[in-house]
Amino acid sequence: MGRPLDPSLHDRIAEICARLDGMALAIELAAARYPTLGLDGITAALAHPLRMLTGGSRAQDRHRSVRAALDWSHHLLDPADRALLRRVSVFVTPFTAPAAAHVAALDAATAADGLARLAEQSLLAVTLSPDGTRYRALKTLRQYGADRLTEAGELDDTRARHLHWCLDRSADLQRPGADDWRARFDRVADELRAALAWAQSRPEQRADAHRLARDTAELAFTRHLIGESQQRYEQAAALADTPADTASMLRHAAAVAACRLHGDDLYRLHREAADVARRAGDTAAAARDLAAAVSNAYRFSSKFVRTLPPQEADALITEAQERAGADPAARAAVALAEAGRALTSAIGAAPGTGDAGDTGSAGSAGEASPEAARAAGGCGGTTVQEAIASAERAVELAHLTRDRLAESAALDTLAGALSWAGDAFAAAATARRRVELVVSAPDGPAATHELIEALGEAAEAALGVGDLPGARRWARRLAQHPQLAEVGHRATGRLLVAAALTGDAEEALTTGLRFRDAWQRAGSPARAVLGPPAAAMATIHGLRDDKEAHREWSALLAQVDPSPWNTCGYGAVFDAILMLHQGRPRAALERTAPEPAQVRQWTTWIWLHWYVALRAEASVLAAAPDAAARLVEARTAVAGNPVATALVERAAALLDGDGDRLTAAADAFDAAGCRYQSARTLILAGGEHAARGARALADLGLAPMAAR
Repeated sequence: MGRPLDPSLHDRIAEICARLDGMALAIELAAARYPTLGLDGITAALAHPLRMLTGGSRAQDRHRSVRAALDWSHHLLDPADRALLRRVSVFVTPFTAPAAAHVAALDAATAADGLARLAEQSLLAVTLSPDGTRYRALKTLRQYGADRLTEAGELDDTRARHLHWCLDRSADLQRPGADDWRARFDRVADELRAALAWAQSRPEQRADAHRLARDTAELAFTRHLIGESQQRYEQAAALADTPADTASMLRHAAAVAACRLHGDDLYRLHREAADVARRAGDTAAAARDLAAAVSNAYRFSSKFVRTLPPQEADALITEAQERAGADPAARAAVALAEAGRALTSAIGAAPGTGDAGDTGSAGSAGEASPEAARAAGGCGGTTVQEAIASAERAVELAHLTRDRLAESAALDTLAGALSWAGDAFAAAATARRRVELVVSAPDGPAATHELIEALGEAAEAALGVGDLPGARRWARRLAQHPQLAEVGHRATGRLLVAAALTGDAEEALTTGLRFRDAWQRAGSPARAVLGPPAAAMATIHGLRDDKEAHREWSALLAQVDPSPWNTCGYGAVFDAILMLHQGRPRAALERTAPEPAQVRQWTTWIWLHWYVALRAEASVLAAAPDAAARLVEARTAVAGNPVATALVERAAALLDGDGDRLTAAADAFDAAGCRYQSARTLILAGGEHAARGARALADLGLAPMAAR
């Protein structure tokens, strides 16, 4: 007996045993090679286990190697069972008798009888499952069978039948209505991958390989394996026989890349599609792809790593204009790219420069005032109003094509332009219109991406105009979207913000855990778009008087967004909410000291109403001499926003000592879905109302307010 192995090696040994399928003889032979190969050598050699597993000194002559043992067992079989054994070796997962019959080119009864005999000889493992008996060939036996297939000259024919069986399975999976779709896909997915790995390099199988790659891409996307989906669409593009099919697959891959938030891939794939269309002489398609490459760089700059130089964008737009001709879809695509360029010129930002540079989403785009935008974009000679007109033209042209996704993209840019102009309510209406349009679009990667973006925009737009129930509804739908499973921090961010502003600590805390875990799994990226959720969580923990958690989230906030959007924008809003709760109105007044016109560059319309209203309340509670004047200005600035208006009216009631107006403000907060501010208002009203407000705060899971 040798000395015991170090416990630290146990996991590696267990992995080797698993790769040997737990076969006692194989494990014994691998152990015999340990003194000369070591664990590293054995692991490397298992790429060819039959070659490695030659016996050591303890092996019997007949079983000197696994190959010899298999040769011995194989020799005992009759020719028909030998043929069946080698042919079913192409299956990489458990298979049924009908599947074996198809691949082995046998009738069902003959295949079933043969499988039973092979199982009796312990050459196949048998599993009973609800959908029938399944057989499994161990990995070592599969390699042995592949060698025998080659010797018999049957490898290509058997692999081809396996490929056709996989094509049938992929077609079955695409038929709607099956409740067990996911389970059936999971059972067959590795077979599809194995068939593709074999077929992709064989010219005679090119057409079938293309079809299987395309089907697998669609199935993987539906199964929410979006990384694999993009890979398979690109594989299908490489296997396509016609330029039209190649370009189509590249566009699908681009849409999946957008769902993955991989902007650089999105740009690259549209450029590749344009190259294919250009070489094929399809000028209109080339124009559409060139324009899409640019408009996506403007709309989704926060998803890009590489900055798209303005000269490159201009050159692509010029070429797209020249190639578009009279094609309606191409003209609409070019108009959208032109609208993106116009808005970028107006706001003075280049495409692909980060979260604040997005010119599509009304939320992420609206990070500077129209005045600042015009000043920054003066060199381009375009005003925000001109950008709005350009976006409206893009919407009109897209509408004429009857392409819902094209119209949605144009509405996205229009909403961004309206937000930069400070027209919060028009931007919110445009965002809602976009959701209504895209929610009924045909399923697929492009429609999924547009829907995800539209939901995010609608949630932020609703926050900007004080529609908290709407914001939570859109944000919750976004957080639950299965295609965002890989980027949970992006999925949950807006819901976190909405929950915090309503004061729903329970939902915020639950969502916050998912947000932070997903953010850490993603490598803890520093992105301005992640700042508001982090600030929201810091505020919730502050309202709960959890000082340690507040410090942790404040540190996370500083990590994800050290930009002025935090320090001067949404950060001031969340800080003021917490400071007022803590009875620190002077600190809140200092935090909101800059005039709205000064900070509008960083607050924009999403946060401007909140900033103005909280600033007015802080001035009243801190007894600032200009409190009355600030209230007048604030009332005008927030008109139409139910939450911000209630904040201003509460501040005015506090200034006048009007208890009836305070309770009316509490009712207004309730009607607007802002339970925290309703409870706070009742406490500020004092008397019998204060106890009711304190209970409401406790029900929300928040700490008591500090005394005024």
